[in-house]
Amino acid sequence: SVEDNMAPKLEWLQRRLDLDVEQLKKILLIKPNLLAYSIEENMEPTLTWLQTRLGLDTAQLRKAVLIKPQLLGYSVEKKMKPNLDWVQMRLDLEEEQLKKMVAGSPSLLGYNIEDNIEPKLRWLQSRFDLNNAELTCMLTSLPTLLHLNIEKNLEPKLRFFERELGIACVDIRARVIRKPPLLTYSLAKRYQPRLKVCRAAGADPVIVLNSTSKTDAEFCKRLNVPLEALRAAQEDV
Repeated sequence: SVEDNMAPKLEWLQRRLDLDVEQLKKILLIKPNLLAYSIEENMEPTLTWLQTRLGLDTAQLRKAVLIKPQLLGYSVEKKMKPNLDWVQMRLDLEEEQLKKMVAGSPSLLGYNIEDNIEPKLRWLQSRFDLNNAELTCMLTSLPTLLHLNIEKNLEPKLRFFERELGIACVDIRARVIRKPPLLTYSLAKRYQPRLKVCRAAGADPVIVLNSTSKTDAEFCKRLNVPLEALRAAQEDV
């Protein structure tokens, strides 16, 4: 029966990754068809290879699967091994650096190299005039940069920094190299509303970029404006 087929797989997965009930539910909600996979022919070889290749302990392996349950269905030979080998060679990564990148972004295991990873690496290197070491440092510190779309996310933010905040390209480059998360904050939810509040308060727009890590309350306190003003600006964007 279906129940007889599912129960052993659920028990195995829970035991293999030391999952609690909520974690198991989360995986099944994201990847319900994983119960169609064979333990012996697919899931166990995949997990064993990944754990061995990157030197992951159970907690690290569990975290990767919770972030990206789809990796349970990835082919080792057709997807994961080629991706890891390519990324390691392209960025000249030590084993620990590769492990850190995958731990931060398990999606790397399934990305298409030609259509996704390589174009983004070329764009980052060209747009910020990065040498290979600078590119590697940026991506090992923040591998989730590769999740962001160039045309819809990254380029609009850079234009905003230049045109709306009045920051020179060379300064943007220096800031991004020093603090890559600047590229990950939302343009519509964080940068644009904060600029609107800055202008209304007569403050220097550069404060928007200098205060990215501050909470909304901290940002408003710095400008001496009520939090409600920022909330209104966020609703208007």
